Amino acid sequence: MRPRPGAAGWPWQGYAGARAVGYRGGMVVDVRDEAVPADVRRLIDSWTEIPAFVRDKHLTVISANPLARAVSRSFGEGVNLVRRTFIDSDVLRTSPHAEAIAGHVVTAFRESLDRHESDSDFEELVVEASERSASFAALWAEDAVELGGPGTFLFSDTAAGPLRLSYQQLAIPRRFDQTLVVWRAADEHARGALARLAEISTVAPWGEPHVPVAPWGEPDVPKGRTHG
Repeated sequence: MRPRPGAAGWPWQGYAGARAVGYRGGMVVDVRDEAVPADVRRLIDSWTEIPAFVRDKHLTVISANPLARAVSRSFGEGVNLVRRTFIDSDVLRTSPHAEAIAGHVVTAFRESLDRHESDSDFEELVVEASERSASFAALWAEDAVELGGPGTFLFSDTAAGPLRLSYQQLAIPRRFDQTLVVWRAADEHARGALARLAEISTVAPWGEPHVPVAPWGEPDVPKGRTHG
């Protein structure tokens, strides 16, 4: 059953230096305790030119390779993508494509909830996002959300310049509550930019990552079309 606003409390997810932390039920937890399989960690770390991260069923990033963190601060370990989109950033006030960005995040969150049994973390996150974001509350009340475009986004503020990326979500064997999110270049320019970003990310101190204008970047909208 999809949780609705009505319970008190909320989980906060953040990124504190090299340690990914979150708060659940008033207690500090390390999201790395979610036990991403070691072979999956090694796999995504070996993808030097492919941004990738693992998220849990609540859409909290629990493992990310250096290139993913270089693409967006939102892909750092400990960041909850629902809170990042609707509470902790100004994307829904500043982006001309806020509807598409919000639609993709809510759809992913809803699909995850539909696949898993609801728990206190789901319920608390829905309550917090609904109370603090009218946009989330309105989308969550809908039976279906119009995505408003494909899963291709423009990240306009990376250290290598703007680049368009498309994402795919993959199930992890024997980890039903974890999802691997892989980003790929959407065009030749992005491939070159990713290669440059990969070189930078191997030497740059990512304690101060570049922050894009939106958690998922700006949706790629074909010329002559707008999301309305």
